[in-house]
Amino acid sequence: MCVGLLETDDTYVWQPRLERGAECRLRLDISGLRCISSQETLAMVEERLKTFPAKLVFMGSGAFHHLALPLIARQAAKRPLSVLILDRHLDFFSVPPGFVSCGSWIREVIKLPAVRRVVVIGLVGKAPNLPAKVVALTSQSWRFLFTRAKGYFEALLCTGDIYLSVDKDVFAAANTDWGTGELSVAEVLAFLRWCMARRRLVGVDVCGEVVPRGLWPTVEERKLIARNERINLTLCRFLRHRNYLLPHGRGGDRLDRFQLRPTA
Repeated sequence: MCVGLLETDDTYVWQPRLERGAECRLRLDISGLRCISSQETLAMVEERLKTFPAKLVFMGSGAFHHLALPLIARQAAKRPLSVLILDRHLDFFSVPPGFVSCGSWIREVIKLPAVRRVVVIGLVGKAPNLPAKVVALTSQSWRFLFTRAKGYFEALLCTGDIYLSVDKDVFAAANTDWGTGELSVAEVLAFLRWCMARRRLVGVDVCGEVVPRGLWPTVEERKLIARNERINLTLCRFLRHRNYLLPHGRGGDRLDRFQLRPTA
């Protein structure tokens, strides 16, 4: 299983180490993807994904988080799933019928029969009333439960297989276009390590990249992009090194491509 890029825009041009390390890429030259898409457009994306082998998928800014839906649907067609989402926003807003947005896509995920539970971690603010299938935790609530009541997550992640969706706005270090969260990368990796000792990870998507406002990033944007790339490389090395997304004994040949190096 490999690391891949969904090229929704030119975001990854500014992340050369991640770009070099990716083993596959898919250019989504389809209009109507940013922020909100029609069901027909997402069906086109799902069709294109049928031959895309990546299981760890980087897909651009948070404006494309709803592209997680066809990725999750692809896995849910094979097995029962729990979906674990790291996001400072609860993407559960209403949109007009026939459309899915980066702020509403969880509503569509819970319609998939094989998805038994959706767990959102890192929420900023109070969650609205939610269906029983959806559990949303603030950073503080998650931290308390993971420290003192790990058995809660044993029950919450109620299937043997998990899909992970990450919006990097959940991280305090990311500084994305959609704000900054309250979780550290280290504590998230500790939680994932605990989860993966008990469940099988079948797919991951990552969004939340910083997009330059102009043709070229400013000095400050370059710093933020470099910080985001380091988080991406850390996730790659963590997941690949522990074979969470690889058949046993394979994939070491490209692992060095995700080696972290000091940045200015």
